[in-house]
Amino acid sequence: MLPRVMSPQPQPNFHASLWQHRPAWQSDWHALDTCFDNGQAFLDTLHAWQANKQAPLKLFYTAFSEQAPSRLAPQLAEACYGLLPGIHRISFENSQVQLTLCIGALDINFKEIDIAADSVCIDNFEACDPRSVARLSKLGTQICWKDAHFEALAQLKTSGFVVHECQTSAIYQPHWKIKTSLRAPASQRLQSERRAIVIGAGLAGAAAAYSLAVRGWQVEVIDQHEQTGGGASGLPAGIFASHVSPDNNVLSRITRDGVRATAQRAAALLRRGQEWDLSHLLEHRFSGKRELPIGDMWPQAGLDWSSDAQAEQKQLAGLHEETLALWHPMAGWIQTQCLVKAQLAHPQITIRFGVSVSKLVRHELSWHLLDSSGQPIAQAHHVVIANAHGCQDLLDSMEASEAMSNDQRPLIPITPLRGQVTFGDMNLLSPNLKEKLPPFPLNGHGSYIGNLPSLHSPQSSPYWIVGSSFQRFDFDTRARSEDQISNLQQWAELMPAWHDEILESIDLSKANAWAGIRAALPDRLPAVGAFQHPDFAGLQVCTGMGARGISWSVLCAELLAAHLNHEPLPMAASLAKHMAASRFG
Repeated sequence: MLPRVMSPQPQPNFHASLWQHRPAWQSDWHALDTCFDNGQAFLDTLHAWQANKQAPLKLFYTAFSEQAPSRLAPQLAEACYGLLPGIHRISFENSQVQLTLCIGALDINFKEIDIAADSVCIDNFEACDPRSVARLSKLGTQICWKDAHFEALAQLKTSGFVVHECQTSAIYQPHWKIKTSLRAPASQRLQSERRAIVIGAGLAGAAAAYSLAVRGWQVEVIDQHEQTGGGASGLPAGIFASHVSPDNNVLSRITRDGVRATAQRAAALLRRGQEWDLSHLLEHRFSGKRELPIGDMWPQAGLDWSSDAQAEQKQLAGLHEETLALWHPMAGWIQTQCLVKAQLAHPQITIRFGVSVSKLVRHELSWHLLDSSGQPIAQAHHVVIANAHGCQDLLDSMEASEAMSNDQRPLIPITPLRGQVTFGDMNLLSPNLKEKLPPFPLNGHGSYIGNLPSLHSPQSSPYWIVGSSFQRFDFDTRARSEDQISNLQQWAELMPAWHDEILESIDLSKANAWAGIRAALPDRLPAVGAFQHPDFAGLQVCTGMGARGISWSVLCAELLAAHLNHEPLPMAASLAKHMAASRFG
């Protein structure tokens, strides 16, 4: 057995003791802890951050736990739900403190994060490779540990660390040049212009603008419509919910990350019960779709997200006892425009409506936005295209350089999807049906949300909404009677126990309709971030969310902002790669 160098347990506020001496220009701090345990060390650091007026404006805390913590500190229990193996981003203090909690084997999760830590607490080196610690360090990173064998100390030294005389701490000072931009000195990274233009004021654009604004960016949002809600984000209300699959696939994992991000932002910005709610949701497994993972792939933590629906839940939802169904505790509804407007209301954001961008021109380091007559609209070093299916037109508008052929320019294979929903006053329903309808939304064959609070006036009756239709490459947003009938039929099939009553008691002539065009991609995942081609440097996209704009827009915005600000990613690096716009050029 290797001899050990033993030391006292590191101070709980090791990270706080170091950020006191950070340079004046450094506004954030990245802390890493290899042993989360019950979260007390994180809470100690959080409390130190709260108590210190000189603390960094933003604190990132990355922690590891081989298993989902079974006895969390009470202050964390409510926020730290559904901790399946993987990477979880949990926000505190109005998103100024970000906990990245990594559940599972340390060696696997070390590969899933890409940060440049300022301070690192290591429980022990049994499962922690010093070379992995070096990969997550930058020039000047301070680390400490509880105990280490002499072989680990030797590996630390060869990995670029200078071990202090006490042999219980070290500093990262490699004799070679650090090349990656993430680990470049922050003073160099902060020299880039922190101003951006976002094209599109829907869910994607509003979320991207807000994620940049809360990081201190000045953001100008430009939209061709006369007000918010002119595109697909004009949907009156929608749901956010988990996606399940027998193999717990990429789509399922990304959607859970998105639901968590959406719920956190809604809780921070919206009035619960009026503009949004974590109401739970029942999914009718229509045609047997959406089967849960089994065995070790779906441990106890998975039940926080999804489980087989119980007989009582099915009965409340108008399903027969034998009907296959899932229950999603972490799901709910959002008044879509409330979320859009709340994000755009940030003081760092300005909005220009009724302005249509027709062409992008890159001149040196700046992007110039032109209208249809070639007149300038705005310019900035950073531009985010978030105008759904109109994204490719703007990419194509850029004149190719002589060195770039047409087959090299980014091509995002967006499929426009027309969708029409039907909605109406709850008082339009028969008293018997109105009394039966469940207090939670349903999906799985279209969707239903009921008793939504009216936003027109407190005295107005609540409303219901069902749908939607699904037509590819159809750009007509006028209401169609045939789609109204189809939506009503879907609703009846969604709740088979009340099938005939739904069809017979609802007068569609008194109901309303809304239609919009969504943008989807062949692999059913969004496109986020920059492209590979150097001619498109400074240009970002945030598009391709299909029918999951509410569930995904905040996560996509946080991912985009993390890249632009050289921050820890809000999700596993392997999942983020599946969403990268660079897969299209």
